[in-house]
Amino acid sequence: MKSVVVFLAALIPLKGIEIKVDYRYDSQGFFDNPAAKMVIEAAAARWSRIVNQTLLPVNMKDEDLVDGRFEIIHPGTGKNHVLSAAASKATDFYFKVGQPAADEYLGGFSLDEDVWILYVGGRNLDGAGRGAPIGGARNLASVYADPESFLNRGFNLGVSSLTVIGGTVSFDLDRNWSFEFLQPEGGISLDFYSIALHEIGHCLGLNARSVAEFHDLIEEDRFVGDNAVKALEIDAGKEVVGLEIVKSSSQDYHWRDGEYQSKIFPLGMPLYCGTVGAAYLQDLLMEPIFNVVGDVTRLEITNVDAAALKDIGWSVISEDPPRGPDLDLEIGASNNGGLSIWLMSEKGATYTFQTSPDGLSWVSVIPSFVGDGGPLSWSDGQEGTYDPFGPASSLAHKYYRVIKN
Repeated sequence: MKSVVVFLAALIPLKGIEIKVDYRYDSQGFFDNPAAKMVIEAAAARWSRIVNQTLLPVNMKDEDLVDGRFEIIHPGTGKNHVLSAAASKATDFYFKVGQPAADEYLGGFSLDEDVWILYVGGRNLDGAGRGAPIGGARNLASVYADPESFLNRGFNLGVSSLTVIGGTVSFDLDRNWSFEFLQPEGGISLDFYSIALHEIGHCLGLNARSVAEFHDLIEEDRFVGDNAVKALEIDAGKEVVGLEIVKSSSQDYHWRDGEYQSKIFPLGMPLYCGTVGAAYLQDLLMEPIFNVVGDVTRLEITNVDAAALKDIGWSVISEDPPRGPDLDLEIGASNNGGLSIWLMSEKGATYTFQTSPDGLSWVSVIPSFVGDGGPLSWSDGQEGTYDPFGPASSLAHKYYRVIKN
């Protein structure tokens, strides 16, 4: 079918934290597959656009004596892995006073403002994925409320365990994954984007047994967070008494499977392809079983899932960023039936080209471009760039927009 190309240009300020995906512990090579990388980055970006928290930078140095360690679940092995900001055992304060040596010495650890790190990898699992917040390693329990602590990051006063550093996710090596953006395959294939969203939700503290802010809102096996309950009542059209919790493993809680439905959270650019669509009900994202049938092959973040995130202490967007003035663009035809776009850039500004098959589900062309004050351009199918939705010639419709940040 010949492509029909429609263009939308917009200046949209980007807001939210930046979930930075880190592959250093992918010892099994799961993310050697470029398609897997593209999808995990898209799932991380989806959560990033929803959480509009401000996080102070982290700068742990070798001489720090109080906050010098933290602990992750190694994504490639599943073992607890203690990281130290010290350069070696010789300068490790905790080792000197009798604590076991760390598993890895970093010689310092830093995160930029608003950056939240996500360590990912693959290993053999009994389920599709396993996500967990970064936790404390022996010495951290007493420093959450310390404004100088790297665990504080300027927002979590009164928070006792909600991670503001990051999380770790492992994905099963033997699963029949679908890494499609446009329409997940379904059948015996499992949509990687849906599972990635679910596991990152655990890392942020949703349905996470290790996070007191979630656990403390459970009464008689029901989650009673005000925002989640209200969101469910609005979407279900009836009064509810909390959301029933299933304690399905030693690490995770989940919503009762198949018990509740909610609409897709419409803010922060959801990926509607393969879902029930906008304004329709789907099973909650944080259920233990991936229930999809027929043409529905993907789950998205629901209103209830996003509201529960707010209940445990995160700031969640209540409206999309306002659209700014349209950019001054020149449009031409590319060689594959799509568009070529030119603009005069602003020095230091970042420009991200985005495409969509329906005007609703948007993905970013990789990489973004930094302006130098001169002309800047991108063409559909341009060598050296990656568009997850593929060339215009493969779609019935294709929409474009440019985000300036």
